[in-house]
Amino acid sequence: MPALPAAQPLLELIARSALLGDLPPRVLDALLPSLEPLELAGGQTLCRRGDPSDALYLLCSGSLGAFGPGHASDEERLLGWISPGQTVGELGVLARRPRTATVRALRDCTLLRLRDTERLLQLMAAHPEVLARMLAELLGRVEWREEARHLNPPRTFALLPAHPGLPLRQSAQFLLDALAPLGSALLVDSALGHGRDPQWHDQREREHRFVVYLPDGDADWRERCIRQADQFLLLAREDDTAREWPDEVCRRGADALHRARHLLLLAGDAPAPARATAAWLERFEAPVSWHHLRGRADWMRVGRLLGRRATGLVLSGGGARGFGHLGVVRALRELGMPIDALGGTSIGAIVAAGVACEWDDRQLLERMHQAVVAGHPLRDLTVPLIALTRGNRATRLLRAAFESRRIEELPLPFFCTSANLTAGRVAVHTQGMLWKWLRAGAAIPGILPPLLDRGMVHVDGAVLNNLPTDVMHDAGIHDIIAVDIGGEDSLPATFEDAALPTLPRLTWQWMHGRQWPSLFAILARSAMVHDDVSSKLRRGLATHLLTPPHHSTGLLNSKDYQRLIDSAYDYTLRHFEQRDRTRA
Repeated sequence: MPALPAAQPLLELIARSALLGDLPPRVLDALLPSLEPLELAGGQTLCRRGDPSDALYLLCSGSLGAFGPGHASDEERLLGWISPGQTVGELGVLARRPRTATVRALRDCTLLRLRDTERLLQLMAAHPEVLARMLAELLGRVEWREEARHLNPPRTFALLPAHPGLPLRQSAQFLLDALAPLGSALLVDSALGHGRDPQWHDQREREHRFVVYLPDGDADWRERCIRQADQFLLLAREDDTAREWPDEVCRRGADALHRARHLLLLAGDAPAPARATAAWLERFEAPVSWHHLRGRADWMRVGRLLGRRATGLVLSGGGARGFGHLGVVRALRELGMPIDALGGTSIGAIVAAGVACEWDDRQLLERMHQAVVAGHPLRDLTVPLIALTRGNRATRLLRAAFESRRIEELPLPFFCTSANLTAGRVAVHTQGMLWKWLRAGAAIPGILPPLLDRGMVHVDGAVLNNLPTDVMHDAGIHDIIAVDIGGEDSLPATFEDAALPTLPRLTWQWMHGRQWPSLFAILARSAMVHDDVSSKLRRGLATHLLTPPHHSTGLLNSKDYQRLIDSAYDYTLRHFEQRDRTRA
């Protein structure tokens, strides 16, 4: 255990704390004897979920991560970052309850530990201002959780090249320019930072919103850059042959949850070979985010993603109403709103894929019209043993529209979903042939046959999740524009009956205006009925929830596509004009 710092430096550390700073001297004097220093190396655990709350911690330097249970029983997810000056464990101490999260050092950390929690409780009883400060801090954290965009983003990055021949310093400048609109950014290279003590690095981080470490020196300096980083930015050229990454900590998956890895693929002089991105991704043990960098616009998008100010667009399923998504996209482009990541379900995924391909408004309309209207994707009717159609036309039209594109090679980050009936869960697709997973995610049960892949049966993603804002949120994007074109739909009946009449009687009723819902309409609507609670939660994740007034249009009625586009365009403009008036 390091020696206890002198009283004056200790008071300086306490003064940076949101909880203990500015307390009266008599209160601080009472706390000093109970404080002891603690050092954690990157990756070490401070406390585990369920442990007794036997201490309060003040983070002096470094970065901590709070982790909770993930979607599967054997995984966990990062809940948020803890920055210098913040405390850990107030709620457990105050409520005398176990730890609610596991806390680990994301990189080397220095903390102060208050083990005598009884003394703290006594101080709160004697000095109510301590309790008031603690409650204010806890309420502030509740607000941050409710509005996730206010969670502290990572602050330090190591820009690590795959090999010495890459334009490292030029890339660092592009990155600084991208981070500058979000706060001051400092570049620390070997000339500035090599040989400095931890206090020097801590001071730089307190003076600047972001710090980018540049490993332009020897191996020791590169290792120091890695140890100081909250996240790794892995620089490579997309036309280079994929190779084993030189830093083991970046290759292996053990540290991936604690410190995210971003593969920055610089555009090469020649077209990238087939599966170039996939080949790079296969060099890492755990999932890695990737970004294609061709110019300033791509660097600015990466800056927004790293600073947790990126905007994601999520488009729902809704059959022919998906043409309304084109109007929304057109309006967002005219408003100058950046779209940094895209995702969707069913027809929404198809439109989002077109945007991720960077098609302009004319190209989007032409290809959507060909795929949904002129191409007649549901006209290859067959004996309904598995589905009403063979699915051949729909498959051919998607392959013609998206050709041999792979999801991981799209210019913009993109995902689509399908319902994996074999596993009974939503499948999120971020790699592989684009047309294939769009076809899987649009397979309305009973209308289009499912897609069979590696022993799994995939159908329309809308069956389980028609508005996958949760997928976008889990990808670290919290400013979400969600377009729901099917959430409030209904399938009305104009009369009561329990069984179909004979065919002659049914024909006579149809000729006199008494029509049953069509089989196509029943199957399409069945694929979009969702649990109300889950749907509300997903809608609640949206920063902007857009619901264009398209409910009078049938799910399979594509004849009125231009009206759908125009009304959604006008609706989107009004939505954001109203937002601007409210802000003013």
